[in-house]
Amino acid sequence: MPKQISSSLTVLSVSDLARSRQYYRDVLGFDVTDWWAERDGLTGLALKLHQAPDPSAVHPNPPEPGSDLGIDVSAYVDTWAALDSLYEEFKSKGAMIAQEPVIYAEGGPWKEFVIADPDGYHLAFGGIDGSRAHCSIDPHIQSTFLWVRHLNRAVERYSKLMGLEIREQDRYDHLHVFHLDNGTGLILDSNGMDNMPITERGPVLFKLSTYDIDQAAKEAQEIGFEIVYGIQRLPVVSFFNIRDEDGNIVMICQDHVGV
Repeated sequence: MPKQISSSLTVLSVSDLARSRQYYRDVLGFDVTDWWAERDGLTGLALKLHQAPDPSAVHPNPPEPGSDLGIDVSAYVDTWAALDSLYEEFKSKGAMIAQEPVIYAEGGPWKEFVIADPDGYHLAFGGIDGSRAHCSIDPHIQSTFLWVRHLNRAVERYSKLMGLEIREQDRYDHLHVFHLDNGTGLILDSNGMDNMPITERGPVLFKLSTYDIDQAAKEAQEIGFEIVYGIQRLPVVSFFNIRDEDGNIVMICQDHVGV
């Protein structure tokens, strides 16, 4: 069966929403919006911060029997090198360290440290010294680039295509970064592209998902994308490719649930 749940969020009721948002953004490096606070995308560490009606309604988890700390959120980190880097980052920004890094021999071994937030919620970060520790390159695509000739026009077009907000803090001179829900960055780059010719043919650069292939095709055309070859309907998936005014090709795909 195709994947149906793409992410989840832990809800924390907080006594001072503005204070919590500032802590998660400025100290823990989260991307904080009116809807969620996430680090490394919605499939990384994602939270919803809700204003509690009264401070007495804030209830961090109690410790398990035999433990000194209750844990409210646990996050897995692939390698100890990445875990140590995260700890040093948090510490340098003044995070409240509830537990210094500890190695538990019975866990693989497992290494873990715990951060506290302003309401006493505890976030545990841990992992094993994984098999990829010898490799300095993480096995996930962090960002993908699209070369565009007119940055403002391209940003407007792709924001409409994916329903994303255009934020001033995501603009870096000739670059604009969209932070996608799975943690990947879509970077539109106009550097030196003013007089570049449009590529007549090219490969699919990445794939986006939809739950309604026909509606997606209609929306893409209305925004100004060219549909290449039309919708291909197969037993397991349906898809079509779109081409922007700079020649970039993107696939839009719908998995058929239950097939």
